Amino acid sequence: MLPNKHQEIERKSVSTILVGGKICTPDKVFNPGALVIDNKSITLIQNKSEFKVPKDANVLDTSGCWILPGFIDIHMHGLLGYECMGPDLDQVIKRLPEYGVTSFMATTMTRPKEEINSLISHMASILSDPPVGARCLGIHVEGPHLSPERAGMANPKWFSPLTKNEVDWLQDITNGLIRMLTFAPEEGKALDVIPYLLDNNIVPVIGHSNASYELAKEAIALGLSQATHTFNAMSPLHHRDPGVTGAVLACHSIIAQLICDGHHVHPGAMQVLLNAKGISKVCLISDAAPFAELPSGKYNWAGQDIYIDGKTIRLADGTLAGSYALIDTGFRNLINLLNLNILAASQCTSMVPAQSVGLGTSKGQLLPGYDADIVVLDEQYRPLLTIVEGTIVWNAT
Repeated sequence: MLPNKHQEIERKSVSTILVGGKICTPDKVFNPGALVIDNKSITLIQNKSEFKVPKDANVLDTSGCWILPGFIDIHMHGLLGYECMGPDLDQVIKRLPEYGVTSFMATTMTRPKEEINSLISHMASILSDPPVGARCLGIHVEGPHLSPERAGMANPKWFSPLTKNEVDWLQDITNGLIRMLTFAPEEGKALDVIPYLLDNNIVPVIGHSNASYELAKEAIALGLSQATHTFNAMSPLHHRDPGVTGAVLACHSIIAQLICDGHHVHPGAMQVLLNAKGISKVCLISDAAPFAELPSGKYNWAGQDIYIDGKTIRLADGTLAGSYALIDTGFRNLINLLNLNILAASQCTSMVPAQSVGLGTSKGQLLPGYDADIVVLDEQYRPLLTIVEGTIVWNAT
């Protein structure tokens, strides 16, 4: 049986074993299988019929459940009224496992520079001693280095081109925790900053950009490796002006982030992206807003009124203002809307995100030697239990 959520779960030297579930490794499903966790790592996966349970092991009966690598969300702003950017980050860390998330990038939003300084400093302080929950892999800066033509809900009056000095400032106030930065390469001399981002171990990402196809390809050649929420807030594909979208579809090297909430992108466009890029280059993100999963109603976010209808979050003019859904919804949509098999869907929510931030040899797959970051799902692919680096951090029972 899965442990009760009120049960005290101690970390002992004995192994924890998940037995009886459908265990999804990169290339096959063990059904039923057995998975062994020692300390923080997976040490063994095999068929249940071949496995002998040690007498002193902590055994979890996962019969009938799906066992997958935990979801990794590299682009999300918050949930349930809590925002990543600022003092609520600790609550985001605690609540994300309810949605199967084991790792994430805490993503910022555009603010005046003095507010950015204060809020990001709060984030760095929390990450110096984080609470138990999802593992924060670092900070993803989205704005203010964006295009006014593709602002989305961000306020262009706070925008500024990306510079090396700006990178140094961000790294200084976060003690080097910036791991990803979304920007419009056509603004100012941002193209020249791409090698500097790489030198600082920061993943350069094109987003909120009105760049031409040619300039986007130039940025990719310089080392730009991802595109933020593909199709959204970028110059669209036209047969005589392919734009950023065309460059993302045409260039195999770049990973395409995709919001799969069923509202930001039409399922037909999602299928075009998957066909053009292949599973290994599509990274599912939630882009969840701080008000994701809250009841319908009117709220205020960053000085703007927003409206929730139980499915979307919008400004008064109808502009989408981040996603209402978390990444577990996107995972289910990959299966239910696009008919992906569960292994392919899992690549988009775990393996590709891990690889995209340089963690492909330790996270994002269920394999011996990898971190024991695991989500247990029911038959409808809804989270039942979440394990982060060998520790059960949330369960639904």
